[in-house]
Amino acid sequence: MTNPTDEAVEWLIHAVKDALRDGRASASDLEDWLLAAIMLEEMSLEEERDARETRALGAWMSAASTRH
Repeated sequence: MTNPTDEAVEWLIHAVKDALRDGRASASDLEDWLLAAIMLEEMSLEEERDARETRALGAWMSAASTRH
């Protein structure tokens, strides 16, 4: 399954390419889109980190419950 954030980044890349090609993008637009892409990437990295932490906590709790 594809990460929704990855899909959003792909969509944004294509939108920027189309706008550049068609001459519809200003410097301000490009800056906004780049900032949005960075934010989406940061969100994706946070989601991955949260998932790892959740798995680690689950493993730790499982191990702790089998010891008592």
